[in-house]
Amino acid sequence: MDNLFVMMAIFSWFKIPEIYRHRVLYFGIIGAVIFRLVFVAVGTSLLGFSPWMEFVFAAMVAYSAVMMIKKDDDEEEIEDYSNHLAYRAVYRFFPVFPRLLGHSFFVKNSEISAQISAEEKTKLQDQISKLNAKWIATPLFLCLCVIELSDVMFAFDSVPAVIAVSLEPLIVYSAMIFAILGLRTLYFVLEALKDYLAYLEKAVIALLFFIAAKLALNASAHIFHHGFEISAQASLWVILAVLGVGIFASLFKAK
Repeated sequence: MDNLFVMMAIFSWFKIPEIYRHRVLYFGIIGAVIFRLVFVAVGTSLLGFSPWMEFVFAAMVAYSAVMMIKKDDDEEEIEDYSNHLAYRAVYRFFPVFPRLLGHSFFVKNSEISAQISAEEKTKLQDQISKLNAKWIATPLFLCLCVIELSDVMFAFDSVPAVIAVSLEPLIVYSAMIFAILGLRTLYFVLEALKDYLAYLEKAVIALLFFIAAKLALNASAHIFHHGFEISAQASLWVILAVLGVGIFASLFKAK
């Protein structure tokens, strides 16, 4: 859910029309499927070395929750994605056309003139003259790269969150893939309801703190054998309850 909120901010900053967002999300999800496989393999392997790694994962999830609280406090401030690592990397390796050219991530230099009007050609003449490469990236590709790298950062807390439920790599990866495949549709649901679900993000923050506490408690149980652990079934009920409270509180506020 917190991933979707960031995607909304990125699309808004790049001014990507809704008709092109499906395409960006489609390729973004393909990248997420690949990167999650790497993180699940690494995460489950690290847990095999020492149960103390669960404390590290708990700290990562809690840190993510704290960052969401800080972002919520500064919600009026719009992040400048021109300083994003992925944004700067694209500009380093590719020339970038200053505006969207349909749904294309790249266009041939020879085809640019045919896709813009004579008036635009005059306005952008200086910038077009600097585009010497055969293939030119578009802002849609910039947006995709920023979303992909942001998703990699989210994997740092999402993988530990799933590992809090199961340590079996196949179960962890399968659960994450089903969740990711639903992101594309869920994004547009959340986009339509964002003005009504005012407390949903706060519910997500509460859940992240709960997951961090669960990881820390389970880790201490494995190390000190005190016998106190939160079961997967209990976690599921807590997740449903917290999200339910966030949704219903938002709907009452909207009325």
